[in-house]
Amino acid sequence: MKLEGKTAFITGGGSGIGAETAKLFVREGAAVAIVDRNAEAADALVGELTEGGGAAGSFPIDVTDEAAVTSALTETHGAFGTLDIVVNGAIRMAPGRLVDLATADWKALIDVGLHATFVVGREAAKLMIRQGTGGSIINLSSNAGLAPYPGAGAYSTAKAAVIMLSKQQAIEWAEHGIRSNAICPGHVETPLTAYLQDPEIRAGREAVTPLGRIGVADDVAQAALYLASDDSSWVTAHALVVDGGIVASIYNHLPGRKWSS
Repeated sequence: MKLEGKTAFITGGGSGIGAETAKLFVREGAAVAIVDRNAEAADALVGELTEGGGAAGSFPIDVTDEAAVTSALTETHGAFGTLDIVVNGAIRMAPGRLVDLATADWKALIDVGLHATFVVGREAAKLMIRQGTGGSIINLSSNAGLAPYPGAGAYSTAKAAVIMLSKQQAIEWAEHGIRSNAICPGHVETPLTAYLQDPEIRAGREAVTPLGRIGVADDVAQAALYLASDDSSWVTAHALVVDGGIVASIYNHLPGRKWSS
């Protein structure tokens, strides 16, 4: 029960990595607030969690609505008596090469993937500072924030900025006992990565992943648990890569020099 007595606020919590994180956090003793535009998914998850004896509530809001975010955080604190953990996982996609990408699509992705991450973190930090007991902010970035992702330039840019935002939060709020870290997942099976069901794509991705498999949501949830718990009490301003080794394996794929054994 690594999170016993703690409360977590999880955006994008209705499905995928967010939902798996919520389930794990509840098993570890936390109360969770599920924030997702998909009210049906959020309510269904809350029903599942509370039926199993957990403490959970849902907020079917748009994270780009600052007033709604502030209200949801305040309600969460009031309902559970504390706010200790934030997981920023809300995102939308805007595929397209930069030369063709519509300004509206660029802005929409940045608004959800970066601006909302800033707003949620800022408003949560205000509560944590008043609370006086510190906290952990976990921002979901991506290995696409560490290397360009052709055809997903807005996504890569937002995710790279999330890493720096996490470091900035960490340094500015350290005096209040608030830690902030980013997680950079690789290719993980979620509703947003349905393309991984294509056997050819899946085989190709597995072939270039040093650990030889596609990730699952629980791989990332376990990393979030580490960063949320006291196990990581001296870890802040860090970007934790959870990708089976793919970002670090560039030299596996370059032709050239043959080293003698």
